[in-house]
Amino acid sequence: MKTFLDPTITLQKVIGDQIYEALNGPVVEYIRQESVAESSDDRTKELQEYNNLMIEEKTFPDLFRICMQAKQAIGFEQDIDFYVTADSSINAASIATNKPDKQPHVIELNSGLVQLMSEKELLFVVGHEIGHLINGDAQLRKLRNFIYKEEDEVPDFITSRLNLYRLLSELSADRYGYIACGGDEEAAITTEYKLSSGIDISKMHVQLQALIEENKKHLDYFLKSDKFIGDTHPVHPIRVYCLHLYATCKTQKQLDKAMEKIEDRFYQLSEEDATFNFFYVAAGWLLGNTDGEITDIQYQQILNNVGRRCWFPKEFVQKVLDEHDLEQLYHHSIKLLVEHDEDNKVLMLDYLLSIAFIDGAFTENKLHFIYRYGHEVGLEDEEIAGCISELIPRHFSINVKV
Repeated sequence: MKTFLDPTITLQKVIGDQIYEALNGPVVEYIRQESVAESSDDRTKELQEYNNLMIEEKTFPDLFRICMQAKQAIGFEQDIDFYVTADSSINAASIATNKPDKQPHVIELNSGLVQLMSEKELLFVVGHEIGHLINGDAQLRKLRNFIYKEEDEVPDFITSRLNLYRLLSELSADRYGYIACGGDEEAAITTEYKLSSGIDISKMHVQLQALIEENKKHLDYFLKSDKFIGDTHPVHPIRVYCLHLYATCKTQKQLDKAMEKIEDRFYQLSEEDATFNFFYVAAGWLLGNTDGEITDIQYQQILNNVGRRCWFPKEFVQKVLDEHDLEQLYHHSIKLLVEHDEDNKVLMLDYLLSIAFIDGAFTENKLHFIYRYGHEVGLEDEEIAGCISELIPRHFSINVKV
């Protein structure tokens, strides 16, 4: 019997833990479960029964066998109801139940996908969707939606991490798909091509090795760019390459090492993001120390802002503190950000005000620091006061001492 490497992607788990901790997961998830779980699951079941056809042994014997085979190959023991949808698009979806001991999960296979895929390819797709259930990928999204009712309410720290988590979850789910189809690399990769193109590539008699070599050329483009790498799913070249790595690496250590250049691409900051982060640390630290040592809440505010643009803010902040002259870094980052975009002047001022007010003590020293910043970016006193007056409602906090 063929054995497989661990399908878990460490970076995905680390990012998931960051999100869960930031959302106070253990407590908030308990509240969410008690308040919405059963009604939400009932609604999911109703929608399936109204609109889709359930895959059962008597009605869809071959498709039922494929679904059960994928489930068994992965070793997933919780109940799943499988459905075929009347949708010609090439897609599938998993819907995690809130309480799997009471109601099954749901996996939908669109009719267009069922018609296009071979049996091995369907095993891959079903295994991929089961992988999402195993990883609990829906839980973080449900937790976010429970806390924040509107998209624009969600902090950037959470949004950026959920976006990365979603991309990594697809790569991990692909590994479960590979396991489900018995480690058939060709079936796994042709599935990826069919999903991305809607074309039955198997009819074109393309050789697997030719596909892999061609894919490497496209991969290089995305690894060298700091731009788009995927919205809901990683771009096709990254998915195919990562599947090939999982299929061909002999040890977990070899796989983790090979994945580093992909993970480095996810870590990569644009030049502007990196400069903003240098500014957040240097400006926050210098301003926070104008009245003595920086406070814990000011430090947390620095981390929150840095964390919008990099995945491990504590490590980044400590590295900057250890390796840079903060005064020089502060002035240099201001110069670069203003040269890049004049509008950055106000963004930086807004950040300075957040640091100045967050500890409830907006002192003259902090005000003088902010005015010096304003003069450095070419603002007159009247302009500085005007900007502060517009931004101050976002940050002002009263200071009660009696």
